[in-house]
Amino acid sequence: MNSNQAQGHDFRFKGKIKDYEKTLIKFFIDIGKNKDAPSKVQEILGYLMIHNKLTQSNLKELTGYSTGTISSTLSNLIKLGVVKKERIAMSNKYQYLLTGNLPQIIERTSEVSSEHFTIISKFLDDKLNELDEFRNKEGYINLHTQINVLLGGFNKVLKIAYSMSETFSEE
Repeated sequence: MNSNQAQGHDFRFKGKIKDYEKTLIKFFIDIGKNKDAPSKVQEILGYLMIHNKLTQSNLKELTGYSTGTISSTLSNLIKLGVVKKERIAMSNKYQYLLTGNLPQIIERTSEVSSEHFTIISKFLDDKLNELDEFRNKEGYINLHTQINVLLGGFNKVLKIAYSMSETFSEE
């Protein structure tokens, strides 16, 4: 039993919910490519955004990357202050989670224009609406919740970006 299962959450989505997860991950990778961010980093960050907390073995299973790749990527993300490592109670294992809020994470990992945030927000909103037809499927609640959190974060970034652009245009 992994740490997320112990918390009542199986990190592996199934069926159509898994397809949505893959679509979101591909989207995160594509956004990263626009800013020359390594796809492995974007993929790991994407899974952490979707699942909230994962172990290295969870990430290895989700991504197919080697233990060394996962470990070194997480170490670099920890050094950047984007990811933090927490010991799982009564075990010698660790789980990894994002630090701060979405705007801070994105600011630390790459610069993304307000146009990209608009595209991301629209994409997430569309996926959220499409996902509703799978309301009774296993994993729906977790993925729906995480997409809402992401959407809220991107919408906050958009408001900040528009506010800043108005401030600078007035000067």
